[in-house]
Amino acid sequence: MGMRSLTFIIRFQTAQFKLHFQKLARRTYLIPPPSAVAGIFGAILGVSRSDLKRFCKEQNILTGAELRNLEGYYVTLSRILKFDRDDKSVIKLLKEWLLREPKGKRTLSDVYRDILGLYPLKESEELFKPEYKFAIAGRDQIIKEGLRRIRDLDFKYDIFGGNDYHFVDYIGDACEAFLIKSREGRGYCPVEDVQGISAQEYNIITNNNYLSKNPTNLPLVIFAPIGPEMKSFMFVYKTNIITKSEKIAVQDRESTIFIFDPCRCLVP
Repeated sequence: MGMRSLTFIIRFQTAQFKLHFQKLARRTYLIPPPSAVAGIFGAILGVSRSDLKRFCKEQNILTGAELRNLEGYYVTLSRILKFDRDDKSVIKLLKEWLLREPKGKRTLSDVYRDILGLYPLKESEELFKPEYKFAIAGRDQIIKEGLRRIRDLDFKYDIFGGNDYHFVDYIGDACEAFLIKSREGRGYCPVEDVQGISAQEYNIITNNNYLSKNPTNLPLVIFAPIGPEMKSFMFVYKTNIITKSEKIAVQDRESTIFIFDPCRCLVP
């Protein structure tokens, strides 16, 4: 049985694709990893989360995604226990910490010490109106069925941007694509396979907080671990990744997107 591939556009009102190894602090991937893309595709087809790994293996599913647009990034802080100070002083302290601007003679160390006094705090990163192009390859019939369901908006389960309070703003433009091998593509790739990127000017981001205070039109490069083996991946925005050797990719009229086995990224 042959292999086919498809791409489609999906935009969320807000989204959070949480790093699986964090608990109290909920960091988000800039782009949903292969397992998250497979989960959304599975939801469209009616595949339960518990059956996702079997489904991906049987249907030879490979997945990836490209970030096409991002309108914002923000962090929410919450605490379940009652604050031991009035609301105004808490808000003032949180502003000092988030803006890294201590007031008066206070230092960041002073602010940090006071922030620790508010714990347990739940810190949650979220993306505002991220738009992605998902790329999926698999057996002929399952890709054909996926194309039909996306075009008809005939989804078995509801689709969310990571959690059930992150809603879809748009989904569509599904089209059949080509399955190729390429040394240049978008989305993400294991760091060990990367030779470089195609942009001459770019920003390497080590902390997503940069995005909330430094909007930029320059390409972005962000690193994060994926899967149970915590394999380091490079995520890019507005630029292409150049790999050391040819990788499997999905190509349509606009994009070439690297795709990967989602089973290797699924966490037990």
